[in-house]
Amino acid sequence: MKADTPSFPRSWALIAISDPGLDVHNLTRELGIRPDLSVNRGVPSISGNQITSPLWQIHSKKDANLPLEEHIWELLERIAPHRKEFQNICSKYPVILYCSVEYNNGSLDETTLSPKTLLLIGNLGLRLAFHAWKLPEKRRRSEDQQ
Repeated sequence: MKADTPSFPRSWALIAISDPGLDVHNLTRELGIRPDLSVNRGVPSISGNQITSPLWQIHSKKDANLPLEEHIWELLERIAPHRKEFQNICSKYPVILYCSVEYNNGSLDETTLSPKTLLLIGNLGLRLAFHAWKLPEKRRRSEDQQ
């Protein structure tokens, strides 16, 4: 008989730096980290409007079915060799760790972050933001499970 393996809500994470005065090319050189996405001001967006605030991002590449903390650790490991430079950037610009998690339907394990992860996030100077994916109301409540 197979042991039950935990099933987690789908999740992902990314770190974003955006500021009107940001030069994404200088930021990349200063950090020594290659971004997954960098866009300077004036570049046309998908909508056709020009980007008004430059954007620099690194994304988790982990599978969406893994725990959120694994996505965050992947990003923290990318930053680790450049931690001091990254802390310096966090003191100059708003740097946000975006975490996206689907709502739990009661059949999945909880999404949690360990004290160690929270301490590292805070020590770097990252701001933490959560986005929750909304599942259809039906089957989300315990009454709908019957």
